[in-house]
Amino acid sequence: MITAENLHRLAQDIERLPDNQRDERINTLFPEARVTICTDDDIPAVARPVHQGTGFDLYLVDASQTCATLTNDVDTACGVVLALHDDGEG
Repeated sequence: MITAENLHRLAQDIERLPDNQRDERINTLFPEARVTICTDDDIPAVARPVHQGTGFDLYLVDASQTCATLTNDVDTACGVVLALHDDGEG
């Protein structure tokens, strides 16, 4: 079950996690639900994150209908999206 408290804990863990370990360790940090990683460019402009961190935002996924959508309702959420900010480097 996803709660505001475990989302806060996940955000804190992400802040401490080295960038090069995010892909391999993110789901072990959050066994409550599946975490998908993308860039913030992949998120619709109208979506609002449930948490904004340093270099990332967290969004919730609701798959209770035919198509999965982003939501801010933890009661219907079944997953989390970690949207990494593109810092323009590289």
